[in-house]
Amino acid sequence: MFQEFKTKFNIQKEEFILPDINKFYINKDDLKQVLRFLKETDRYLFETLECIIGKDNTNNALELIYALFSSKYNTKCAVSINIQDDFSVPSVVEIFPCANFDEREIYDLLGVRFINHPKLERILLPSDFEGNPLRKNYKMQDDRLRWNYE
Repeated sequence: MFQEFKTKFNIQKEEFILPDINKFYINKDDLKQVLRFLKETDRYLFETLECIIGKDNTNNALELIYALFSSKYNTKCAVSINIQDDFSVPSVVEIFPCANFDEREIYDLLGVRFINHPKLERILLPSDFEGNPLRKNYKMQDDRLRWNYE
Protein backbone atom coordinates (compact mmCIF):
# COMPACT_ATOMS: atom_id res chain seq x y z
CA MET A 1 0.00 0.00 0.00
CA PHE A 2 2.80 2.44 0.85
CA GLN A 3 5.07 1.93 -2.15
CA GLU A 4 4.33 5.31 -3.77
CA PHE A 5 4.81 7.04 -0.42
CA LYS A 6 8.15 5.31 0.21
CA THR A 7 9.53 6.26 -3.21
CA LYS A 8 8.38 9.90 -2.94
CA PHE A 9 9.91 10.63 0.48
CA ASN A 10 13.17 9.87 2.24
CA ILE A 11 12.08 7.21 4.72
CA GLN A 12 14.89 6.73 7.22
CA LYS A 13 13.47 3.52 8.64
CA GLU A 14 10.27 1.47 8.53
CA GLU A 15 8.97 -0.93 11.14
CA PHE A 16 5.73 -2.62 12.05
CA ILE A 17 4.14 -1.69 15.37
CA LEU A 18 1.48 -4.36 14.98
CA PRO A 19 1.04 -6.74 12.06
CA ASP A 20 -1.09 -4.18 10.22
CA ILE A 21 0.37 -0.82 11.34
CA ASN A 22 3.43 0.61 9.59
CA LYS A 23 5.63 3.12 11.38
CA PHE A 24 7.79 5.38 9.22
CA TYR A 25 10.73 7.41 10.50
CA ILE A 26 11.24 10.62 8.56
CA ASN A 27 13.30 13.80 8.78
CA LYS A 28 11.57 16.52 10.81
CA ASP A 29 11.96 18.96 7.90
CA ASP A 30 9.67 16.74 5.79
CA LEU A 31 6.96 16.43 8.46
CA LYS A 32 4.34 18.80 7.07
CA GLN A 33 4.83 17.67 3.48
CA VAL A 34 4.53 13.99 4.49
CA LEU A 35 1.41 14.50 6.62
CA ARG A 36 -0.28 16.59 3.95
CA PHE A 37 0.54 13.94 1.32
CA LEU A 38 -0.86 11.12 3.46
CA LYS A 39 -4.00 13.13 4.22
CA GLU A 40 -4.78 14.42 0.73
CA THR A 41 -3.62 11.67 -1.64
CA ASP A 42 -6.53 9.50 -2.80
CA ARG A 43 -4.52 6.31 -2.40
CA TYR A 44 -4.08 6.93 1.34
CA LEU A 45 -6.58 9.49 2.72
CA PHE A 46 -5.35 9.44 6.31
CA GLU A 47 -7.82 12.16 7.24
CA THR A 48 -7.68 11.60 11.00
CA LEU A 49 -4.80 12.42 13.30
CA GLU A 50 -5.60 10.20 16.28
CA CYS A 51 -2.90 11.65 18.52
CA ILE A 52 0.66 12.86 18.77
CA ILE A 53 2.84 10.97 21.24
CA GLY A 54 5.91 12.59 22.74
CA LYS A 55 8.64 10.34 24.12
CA ASP A 56 11.96 11.07 25.80
CA ASN A 57 14.55 8.63 24.45
CA THR A 58 17.35 9.99 26.70
CA ASN A 59 20.72 11.11 25.33
CA ASN A 60 19.15 14.52 24.71
CA ALA A 61 16.78 13.11 22.05
CA LEU A 62 13.00 13.16 21.85
CA GLU A 63 10.67 11.28 19.52
CA LEU A 64 7.31 12.48 18.25
CA ILE A 65 4.92 9.89 16.82
CA TYR A 66 1.93 10.98 14.73
CA ALA A 67 -0.79 8.28 14.70
CA LEU A 68 -2.98 8.46 11.58
CA PHE A 69 -6.19 6.71 10.53
CA SER A 70 -7.90 6.35 7.15
CA SER A 71 -11.61 5.61 7.52
CA LYS A 72 -11.95 5.01 3.78
CA TYR A 73 -9.38 2.19 3.84
CA ASN A 74 -9.75 1.27 7.54
CA THR A 75 -5.98 1.54 7.90
CA LYS A 76 -3.64 3.04 10.46
CA CYS A 77 -0.04 4.17 10.22
CA ALA A 78 2.41 6.15 12.30
CA VAL A 79 4.92 8.79 11.27
CA SER A 80 7.82 9.36 13.62
CA ILE A 81 10.48 12.06 13.88
CA ASN A 82 13.48 12.26 16.17
CA ILE A 83 14.54 15.65 17.45
CA GLN A 84 17.75 16.60 19.20
CA ASP A 85 19.46 19.75 20.45
CA ASP A 86 16.98 22.26 19.01
CA PHE A 87 13.69 20.93 20.35
CA SER A 88 11.49 22.65 17.79
CA VAL A 89 9.34 21.24 14.99
CA PRO A 90 6.75 22.75 12.65
CA SER A 91 3.21 22.81 13.98
CA VAL A 92 0.74 20.68 12.00
CA VAL A 93 -2.39 22.48 13.27
CA GLU A 94 -3.05 23.91 9.80
CA ILE A 95 -3.21 20.35 8.40
CA PHE A 96 -4.90 18.69 11.39
CA PRO A 97 -6.65 21.25 13.64
CA CYS A 98 -7.06 18.57 16.32
CA ALA A 99 -3.26 18.68 16.82
CA ASN A 100 -3.71 21.90 18.80
CA PHE A 101 -4.06 20.35 22.25
CA ASP A 102 -1.59 17.50 21.67
CA GLU A 103 1.09 20.01 20.63
CA ARG A 104 0.37 22.18 23.67
CA GLU A 105 0.56 19.18 26.01
CA ILE A 106 3.88 18.04 24.51
CA TYR A 107 5.20 21.60 24.78
CA ASP A 108 4.09 21.74 28.41
CA LEU A 109 5.44 18.37 29.55
CA LEU A 110 8.44 17.76 27.25
CA GLY A 111 9.43 21.26 26.14
CA VAL A 112 9.09 20.83 22.37
CA ARG A 113 8.46 24.16 20.63
CA PHE A 114 5.97 23.93 17.78
CA ILE A 115 6.81 26.62 15.23
CA ASN A 116 3.79 28.69 14.06
CA HIS A 117 1.42 27.13 16.59
CA PRO A 118 -1.57 29.50 17.03
CA LYS A 119 -1.43 29.54 20.87
CA LEU A 120 1.61 27.73 22.23
CA GLU A 121 1.33 28.02 26.01
CA ARG A 122 1.08 25.67 28.95
CA ILE A 123 -2.13 23.67 29.09
CA LEU A 124 -1.74 21.38 32.14
CA LEU A 125 0.79 23.05 34.42
CA PRO A 126 0.67 26.54 35.92
CA SER A 127 2.04 29.26 33.64
CA ASP A 128 4.87 30.01 36.11
CA PHE A 129 5.97 26.36 36.32
CA GLU A 130 9.63 25.82 35.42
CA GLY A 131 10.86 22.77 33.56
CA ASN A 132 9.30 19.88 31.74
CA PRO A 133 8.36 17.03 34.08
CA LEU A 134 8.22 14.23 31.49
CA ARG A 135 11.86 14.76 30.50
CA LYS A 136 14.10 12.09 31.98
CA ASN A 137 16.57 14.71 33.18
CA TYR A 138 13.88 16.69 35.06
CA LYS A 139 14.68 17.32 38.73
CA MET A 140 11.75 17.87 41.08
CA GLN A 141 11.88 21.51 42.13
CA ASP A 142 8.25 22.51 42.46
CA ASP A 143 6.36 21.54 45.60
CA ARG A 144 3.09 21.65 43.65
CA LEU A 145 4.04 18.25 42.18
CA ARG A 146 5.11 16.61 45.46
CA TRP A 147 1.96 14.47 45.58
CA ASN A 148 3.56 12.38 42.84
CA TYR A 149 6.47 11.35 45.05
CA GLU A 150 4.88 10.64 48.42
